[in-house]
Amino acid sequence: MHIINPLKILVALSSVTMFGLLSIASLFFAALPIEAKKKSDKQLQEEEIAEETGTMAFHLLAQLNEREQEAYTAYSTALDEGDIDKIKRDLQSIVDGYDKLIGIAPDYAPAFVSYGQMLKRIGERDAANAMFIRADEIDPGLPLVKNQLGNYMAEEGKFLEALGYYLIAAKLAPDEALYPYQMGNLLQSYKKLFIAEKMYKPKTIDMKIQENFKKAMDLSPEKTEYQFRYAQSFFEVSNPNWMLALEQWHDLANKAGGEFEKQLVLISTARVRIELGHVTAAKKILKDLDHPEVQNARLELYGMIDREMAK
Repeated sequence: MHIINPLKILVALSSVTMFGLLSIASLFFAALPIEAKKKSDKQLQEEEIAEETGTMAFHLLAQLNEREQEAYTAYSTALDEGDIDKIKRDLQSIVDGYDKLIGIAPDYAPAFVSYGQMLKRIGERDAANAMFIRADEIDPGLPLVKNQLGNYMAEEGKFLEALGYYLIAAKLAPDEALYPYQMGNLLQSYKKLFIAEKMYKPKTIDMKIQENFKKAMDLSPEKTEYQFRYAQSFFEVSNPNWMLALEQWHDLANKAGGEFEKQLVLISTARVRIELGHVTAAKKILKDLDHPEVQNARLELYGMIDREMAK
């Protein structure tokens, strides 16, 4: 039985991915000889048991998912230590339920995926990774699992292994924006090490970083966080295309929600303007930025302008 650490507090509320059951192919026995038919009857009985187990596992998993979501919702509205203690007991009960479920259905990949997701959310990283490894052994074709294994490797500093998992995830689900986004972040975070390992040349890795962020943006244009990350990448690579960067920041300015978000975008727009030599336009943008959270960046850009003017 896995005992969760009661000191670890939930910090995120997210949905649990559900998976369908594999259908059982129909069998034809009428034309078989009697001896062969007996063997097939036994095989059919085993498959019926497997199907019943799978159906039961599906329903048990659905119940655990529902209880888990109820616990997360309760945590978001918890008022005192008594409420928190009850939620911790509920979570331990759910963990016990997962242990029983994987004991009943040891080859049911969705149970290991959901269990791994829960363990990760409550801070049990190593135990969660063990569940994802088992799910991957059962079904190597789950991109979500490859992504989780890649995340673990990236967090452990095993950047080459992480890249391998992300690449497989992207191949399994080519229309999913998350996976190129993950690769872009990985390449950026470990850029120097990828270059040291001679996996990429400096110019090539910069190109790959931006290609991945742009692909994520193109696959999910409704998610501004992907476009923001692509626009941000122009500040992180050598010899960026500043005119293309300006187009992205202008577009983001039109999509920005609140005033703070808009001023964050405008700060970046002003920096791009400075890089392009548009000092007057940059000053005009900076003059109207008054949110306290952007004042340090605003002063730095004024300093950047002064240095450009002194050249």
